[in-house]
Amino acid sequence: MLILGMMSGTSADGIDAALLEFSALSAGEPRGHWHYSYPPELQERLFRLQESDAARPLLAIDREIGRLHGEFAQQIRSAGVQFDLLALHGQTVAHQPNGPDGYTWQVGSAYDVAQATGCTVAHDFRRADVAAGGQGAPLVPPFHEARLATDRPLLVLNLGGMANLTWVPARGSRQATRAFDSGPGNVLIDAAVQVLSRGELRYDANGDWAGQGQVQENVVQEWLALDYFHRPPPKSTGRELFNARWVEAQWSAWQHGKADFLASLCALTATSIAQAAQRWLPPAARMLVFGGGAYNRTLLSSLQTALPDVAVEMGEQVSGIPSAAMEALAFAWLGGQCLLGRTIDLHGVTGQREAVVLGSLYPGKNWSQLLSLRAQLC
Repeated sequence: MLILGMMSGTSADGIDAALLEFSALSAGEPRGHWHYSYPPELQERLFRLQESDAARPLLAIDREIGRLHGEFAQQIRSAGVQFDLLALHGQTVAHQPNGPDGYTWQVGSAYDVAQATGCTVAHDFRRADVAAGGQGAPLVPPFHEARLATDRPLLVLNLGGMANLTWVPARGSRQATRAFDSGPGNVLIDAAVQVLSRGELRYDANGDWAGQGQVQENVVQEWLALDYFHRPPPKSTGRELFNARWVEAQWSAWQHGKADFLASLCALTATSIAQAAQRWLPPAARMLVFGGGAYNRTLLSSLQTALPDVAVEMGEQVSGIPSAAMEALAFAWLGGQCLLGRTIDLHGVTGQREAVVLGSLYPGKNWSQLLSLRAQLC
């Protein structure tokens, strides 16, 4: 086997590449060596990063999140639940996928998870899509199609922090699944609740507080002028754009009551979803809603008003899949696809140039057994 090794040392002067003819019975034979020098400006940037404390908080939280995932997985195992592969999405801390240097980053050390559980971990799902020219999000739509497709087209909405819209074609159709982030889901509403309650509340349970307010339509229309809402897919977004700072700025200029503010943010979320579905997706008669926002009655009522020709339904009640479990199940499925080496076609979702395998594998103590199980699945 010929293996190309690549290394950049602390000197940060460039990349050394060496070709090894590998043998399991010896140290192998060198077959070539090459060097690429970093541009001086890049080398200086690397030195500044190495000599500063900028990266240390991120690296520390990467390990902390990983350990928490590992400990939680062990608690589940202690309850008698067995698993062969652990699929780790991690916690997104940066998402700016546009342009040649676009990026997405999820913290949560797979190595700490594997150390805690002894289990092989599939992780780092989004960056492969970004490398292939995609947005890195949303990645759940292929699972929506595999699990929820019926004999008629269907809309699936995930109301997490952001709102992800998926159009699932009818089963057996030659049409492709289409999906994108329409904009905010719960993120602005949750941030507003925390601001208005001075930190005493984290979210508006059932949407009851917002339900007491009146929507200020003129302000909602001003909010809907934001560039992101008018940008065509493929697109994805995160807290870089929709965040607590934006909420605080809007609240500082607000001239109505607190409940009106929440009601108007619900209307912003619902209207932006409805307009995105009407503008960029084929028609469908039903919409299944998952995620924490599915329990916000005011938000769902606003969504139904904005989509009068679509039956807006709680996905949990229709599919039997708990609203909070949909994305975790989707990444479990993606972990299985990664193990099998299957490419995922997201051209009509993220805009990737070509289908790629999503995720990386870190072998745990069960790696040999998992390879045997993989052979059976193949």
